[in-house]
Amino acid sequence: MLNTLTIICMSITDFLFGWLLYLPRDLTLFIVGTGTALILTLVRLFSTNQEHLKRSDEDKIRLAALIKEAKKKKDKEALARYRSTKQQVEMKIFQAEGKPLLASLIPISLVAIWCFTRIAYLPSDPSKPVAVKAYFPVSSIGSYVHMLPQNGVKPENGWIEKVKEDVDKTTGAVINGVAEWKLLCEKTSKPYSLVLRFNGKTFNKELIVDGLKYAEPVMFYSDGGIDVIESVSKEYKLFGFVPGIWVMQAWIVGYMILVIPFSLLMKKVLKIY
Repeated sequence: MLNTLTIICMSITDFLFGWLLYLPRDLTLFIVGTGTALILTLVRLFSTNQEHLKRSDEDKIRLAALIKEAKKKKDKEALARYRSTKQQVEMKIFQAEGKPLLASLIPISLVAIWCFTRIAYLPSDPSKPVAVKAYFPVSSIGSYVHMLPQNGVKPENGWIEKVKEDVDKTTGAVINGVAEWKLLCEKTSKPYSLVLRFNGKTFNKELIVDGLKYAEPVMFYSDGGIDVIESVSKEYKLFGFVPGIWVMQAWIVGYMILVIPFSLLMKKVLKIY
């Protein structure tokens, strides 16, 4: 069900935004970010009572001045009254935020799904080898794994690879077994379906080499043998250096850097509350 919904969403968003993939990634994110800011601004304009929000904003400014004056005079009764009134005004503003949030939820969700799937990583360069890694339990080190040959794909060192030690660079401990292929792939709009054979089992991993898109970089497997297959992809970073923060990928951080200031700017320029 979830996979079907994702496919439907991607069909819609690729139709709307697919042309952006032909542009430099920074320009793509700039258009998506400023477009999102415009959506948020216009939705707010048509889904809220602007006159009410304007009066509430003016009331907050006036109450802030009254609170400051009451503090100077040390008038505790007036100070408590003004603070209570200000809280009521802020609560009404908070309640008014619900409509634009709900109204913008669907378009923003579609944009987010498209960005996660299309611009979170840089596409593979057809002129350069693509690194594909398979990870195994430590007990599989020393075994051999076979990738089935297919047209349009040439491995640098053959189709059969030995499972070697995957060593943690920090601790020096062996954490997994790993086998790696460097594949030179012909550019094609049709995804490659990589097939790995290990211990009598078959494992599949999609690989896209069209210079525009990328397949899901990491696939997890639970039926034994291979734990993970990864097509090594470089994470996209705004301006080439804006990093991810905590659980947020780098593109999300770059996206927020664009959306937040442009939203505030548009609200100010268009005088939207």
